[in-house]
Amino acid sequence: MTTKQSIDPTILEKAADWLVLLHSGEMTEQQQLEFQQWQQQHPDHRIAIERATRFNKNFANLPNTLNINQLLNSKTTLQHTILKKFIWILSPVVATWLAYQYLPWQLWQADLSSKTGEVKSITLEDGSSLTLGSNSYVNLHFNDTVREIELIQGEIYIETAKQPPKHKRPFIVETQSGAIQALGTRFSVQQNKPSSSTLVHVFQHAVAIAPDQQTHRTILQQGEMAQFDQDHIQKVEKLQQTQPYWTQHILVVENKPLDQVLTEIYRYRHGQYFIDEAAKSIKVSGVFSLRNTQQSIETLAQTYDLKLNYYSDYVLYVSK
Repeated sequence: MTTKQSIDPTILEKAADWLVLLHSGEMTEQQQLEFQQWQQQHPDHRIAIERATRFNKNFANLPNTLNINQLLNSKTTLQHTILKKFIWILSPVVATWLAYQYLPWQLWQADLSSKTGEVKSITLEDGSSLTLGSNSYVNLHFNDTVREIELIQGEIYIETAKQPPKHKRPFIVETQSGAIQALGTRFSVQQNKPSSSTLVHVFQHAVAIAPDQQTHRTILQQGEMAQFDQDHIQKVEKLQQTQPYWTQHILVVENKPLDQVLTEIYRYRHGQYFIDEAAKSIKVSGVFSLRNTQQSIETLAQTYDLKLNYYSDYVLYVSK
């Protein structure tokens, strides 16, 4: 198995500076020449630009302009939220700067990643199967003593492979909350943001959960799920699904708040939604496509009598 090489953060920082200048529209001919020369000075320079460019593709799909006045006049309740969360849509320069400041090197240097809306499956060197959900990033740390996956962002589903009796290596998923060790199993792990909590679903056998700030482990059995952070594990609950349907681009929900359902749909879709308080707690049940998210949103609107107000292809306000 091959993994991506680590690149000096100072090189990545310089790559980000070049990208900001490149998107500014103010790059001179001399600067363009210097940019080309910098890329040719070392292979890591070119790789850093490629990674930064690939990482910023999501931003490139956003509109260059947004009619803020129209937006605020139409929905005064959105004034502060739109100004705070969507000012970066106005300029690709600002978008690149935000990527540089707040979505930095960990994601750029991830060994494996998936795009927004993509579900990607990989066979690991030990024969285990790893599936990445939309917009997910992982690092792989496999050696003679351990098989470890570091989940930086997103969601993964794992089917572990059997190990030779004389050379068994523990299979561990590390998250911001702690460690999950497979006990011969099929399970999924989701790294939630911005809360930094971790959600675990066990579909076969069991896993052992160890929050960073605890000295003991909790065993999660087949058909169970739990959410945990660095300090504690929340109540273990019964798992309603027998398999991770998201690996097939399907979202199956039963009696879930509308806000949670839209959050899951928007993990597979570019843009952002806002929802009226009166609509957040509407209970939703059904099967929805994660491949055609627009159709899923329209189905929700028809089924639950919702109003959909689009302010661009990437900004949606949902109300009752």
